[in-house]
Amino acid sequence: MSVRRLVLLAALCLPLLAAAQAQPRVAGAIELTDGDVLLEGKDGKARLPVNGESVLEGDTVTTFANGEIHLQMADGASLIVRENSKITIAEYVADGGDGDRSLIELARGALRSITGWIGQYNRANYKIRTPLVTIGVRGTDHEPSHLLEGDPRGEAGSYDKVNEGRTYMQGPQGTIEVPANRAVFRAQARGARPRLLAKAPGFYRPGRFERRFEGRAREVRRTVVERRQARRELLRRDRGPRQLQPNRFLKERPRPELRRPERPQRPRLEERRERRRSARDQRQ
Repeated sequence: MSVRRLVLLAALCLPLLAAAQAQPRVAGAIELTDGDVLLEGKDGKARLPVNGESVLEGDTVTTFANGEIHLQMADGASLIVRENSKITIAEYVADGGDGDRSLIELARGALRSITGWIGQYNRANYKIRTPLVTIGVRGTDHEPSHLLEGDPRGEAGSYDKVNEGRTYMQGPQGTIEVPANRAVFRAQARGARPRLLAKAPGFYRPGRFERRFEGRAREVRRTVVERRQARRELLRRDRGPRQLQPNRFLKERPRPELRRPERPQRPRLEERRERRRSARDQRQ
């Protein structure tokens, strides 16, 4: 086959390979949507959210004035995206193993996150990233926010309010631990360092469906260990039993050595007697 044909064949196969690799993972499902909310897929196609619909890895969620959406994530985490906010679910792998990870990019606005099994078993792999900082958890219920210049809610910068557990805020100027019932802030100004606030900013207040959200999150958290195990079992069944690799040393068993049948050996005494008889016969 000529080089030109090989190049042409490779070019024809590339779109098929890309399509096979482009299947996005299911990151969670929509529990509740209220007001003006828009979803945009990784392919750039926009859609209106519907309760019960899946959200996918790579989806961008945008809420407008008086808009709010609640998401139930694949690892049992619960998420509120509050009004005038924009997030992207950059990564979400919840297979119940060491490779599980969650990365949510918060471009603007506010959200509340009650972590699932990723925040419990894979804490180092759970991150919420704003244009200024990265927020990690120690297993928690927290409310990250990022306000742009001119936002009436407060000073521009990144915030995190911890309701339960602990978080940390990490930026170029250092990392700060945030205990429960405290809030942290990193200003927009260049070179600013994260700092604990004396009290939580006023824009942190419950939304219209906060009690419903908390009740649902409590129900899910009680079963998060069982959900993780069920996910692992499901994937194990789908993948089937592992096929044992044959041992290369056993592929060719050594042939048994072929030996000639041994002749029965007469005792030495009998041989001597036989030689004597022969010699006697010859003399006679």
